[in-house]
Amino acid sequence: MADTNDAGLRAFFSKDHSRLDSIFNKCRKNGYSNSIDLLKEFATGLIQHIIWEEEYLFPVFEQVTGMTQEGPTVIMRQEHHTIQELLYDLLTLAEKGDVDPTLPAALEGILLQHNQAEESVLYEAVDSMVTPESQTELINLLNSSAPIDLQKWLAGVEEVPEVIQEETHDDDCETCHIENKKEDSPISFH
Repeated sequence: MADTNDAGLRAFFSKDHSRLDSIFNKCRKNGYSNSIDLLKEFATGLIQHIIWEEEYLFPVFEQVTGMTQEGPTVIMRQEHHTIQELLYDLLTLAEKGDVDPTLPAALEGILLQHNQAEESVLYEAVDSMVTPESQTELINLLNSSAPIDLQKWLAGVEEVPEVIQEETHDDDCETCHIENKKEDSPISFH
């Protein structure tokens, strides 16, 4: 998991990208079928990362910009779906010892362009939208979240708790908050 030593959500999520890339590179170097435990660590981290983005970052971006039917988060969700499909295939084939080399190459390719887009567009935007205090609060929340159960995810039964969000505005709408009803922690925008 990423830590809070570097300030901001962009630094937190970018550092997590680097951590995941490092694990994936070790799997490639050692052979995916020879690195099942490491590959599972990568998969668990990647799925957690996707959940964090889709449950916390994307709603912030969409709330502030109003871009819910089009824009970067719509594309990123589609890419997350493709990434998860490729990851599932890689895990199941690696366990059988039958990994087609084009599969990890395809996953690596989509992750590279996807991560670059997130880091240069989404993370940058959310960093400018959310107050530093709320960023720290959110990072602490993410770091304390329970890890996913990879076996349940592989079986297709992983239930991600739904986050209920409520928008509140002050009278002049200069300050907005999204309250996470599950954790009851406000995220304050600039």
